[in-house]
Amino acid sequence: MMASNSKMCYDVGMRCGHPSAHTYGLLLEKEFFMETYNDQLFPPAFLVNYTKEPAGRQRVLTYSLFRFLSCVSEEHPDLAQFLADQVSCPSAEDSFETLEDYLSADDYFSPSIAADGFEPFYLYAAIVLTAGVPFGTTTPVINSLIEDHAPEAASLPYADGNLPLDALLVDCRNFYAALCLCLMHHTDALAVLLPQFLNAYRPEYHFSCESFVLYDFMDEYFEQHDCLHHPSFVQLTDTLVAATLNYYNTDFGTLLETEIAQNLSGTGSRFAGLKRYGSVRLPAITDTDKACHMLANLFRYAALYELRSHLFDFHLDEDRLITLDNWQTELHWHYVQYANVYQLALDSFQSAILSRELLHRQFLLNLSCLNL
Repeated sequence: MMASNSKMCYDVGMRCGHPSAHTYGLLLEKEFFMETYNDQLFPPAFLVNYTKEPAGRQRVLTYSLFRFLSCVSEEHPDLAQFLADQVSCPSAEDSFETLEDYLSADDYFSPSIAADGFEPFYLYAAIVLTAGVPFGTTTPVINSLIEDHAPEAASLPYADGNLPLDALLVDCRNFYAALCLCLMHHTDALAVLLPQFLNAYRPEYHFSCESFVLYDFMDEYFEQHDCLHHPSFVQLTDTLVAATLNYYNTDFGTLLETEIAQNLSGTGSRFAGLKRYGSVRLPAITDTDKACHMLANLFRYAALYELRSHLFDFHLDEDRLITLDNWQTELHWHYVQYANVYQLALDSFQSAILSRELLHRQFLLNLSCLNL
């Protein structure tokens, strides 16, 4: 545990406010912090493994193209209309389902989308433009966009493999354009190229979703690559969720019929304080199976979020480390942990339903403005 211990002890030390011995030490700590922080937000090792499978490469490519389009649109507001002339949109509801299917398909690469503007349509366009494109090829539309809006990235010899990308990719547009080109044309060299993107990455590019930070911690703590899909870790997560539901003597179906139904309709007391600032009644749940699946995922994330805080306490005493072999006997939760998981999961579900409604309305408004 030496490598992961040193990393997490540093994090705990920073939280406790421990000062450095001198200025040089402070600079080293800052450099180390930025390196590990960026590595969490743009994790090359994870990306190399994730993009080995075609489905993973496709998802990262779609996500990167969406980020590229969003960056370009900041200077070119006419981009949405250009894209509207390039992509098909069979019907508003079917197109929104395409958007939903992409967002819910994986724990990674589901972006936060601006509450106004054309970002919902940009994500839809990215999904359509990258669908079914064989790797090693591209489309005239993507080529044209990159050549017109990121000429620096379009001109780089990625096949060389050894490029000073930190000096060459100086803005968001070129960073994501270069990433798209590498994912489309240089998949065999991704293991070499992706670590170089880390040097060019800036936090304001906001490549990843924040779930990377949580899952990276779990990988480090348990010393298990892709911990999220390890059978013992899955069992641990599911056990924590089941224990939480058992503590409250409930299940997903009961929650949907009682507390959640009241919260969505505005008749529950939990969110009554919102009414003085504007409270929106949300549609009742009609697809119970889909809602239960969604609720289960949110409970799992809430359990992991609480587990991270809990593991920090154990980490302060190395004799009490939790492992994937001893958690069944050594991990003990109490009322506070169960309450934190339960409340975060229910709050997240409420927020997710509201976010979906906002996204749906904004997407339909996008299509209307573009005459689609």
